[in-house]
Amino acid sequence: MFRFRLARLLSMKIAQEEQLKIQLSALRSELRRVEDEAKKYEEQLKELGLRIHLTSSRGITGFELSQLLVYRDSIQVQLRSLNERLAQLREHENALRDQYLEARKERRILQNLRERRFRTYVFEQDRAHRLYLDELAVRKYASSRQD
Repeated sequence: MFRFRLARLLSMKIAQEEQLKIQLSALRSELRRVEDEAKKYEEQLKELGLRIHLTSSRGITGFELSQLLVYRDSIQVQLRSLNERLAQLREHENALRDQYLEARKERRILQNLRERRFRTYVFEQDRAHRLYLDELAVRKYASSRQD
């Protein structure tokens, strides 16, 4: 019966790889969410710029203009904050991806080792079986010669 001595290590590496894959997937969905939110703020900023331009050409009070500028500044602050968050998430994603790739590489190495050991086991079993059959054939031949 074939037994791979590093089976526990292989199963641990498989579990580690799956865990990293789940973490990476969650991080990527968070990245997409933050990117979508940043796009929303960029669109609001563009719309506000057009609105300021259109209303200022028609005539606007100083109070209304200051309110629009304060609103624009708050959107820009939010956008900067989101861009910083995106940079942090991308750094974390790169680190997590490197860990995942390393875990996958280690798992593949162990699986290849297991496959090679299994092929060696099958070869040895086949060889032992052929030797057994050869021994039976020799005994049968020897007993038939004595008769």
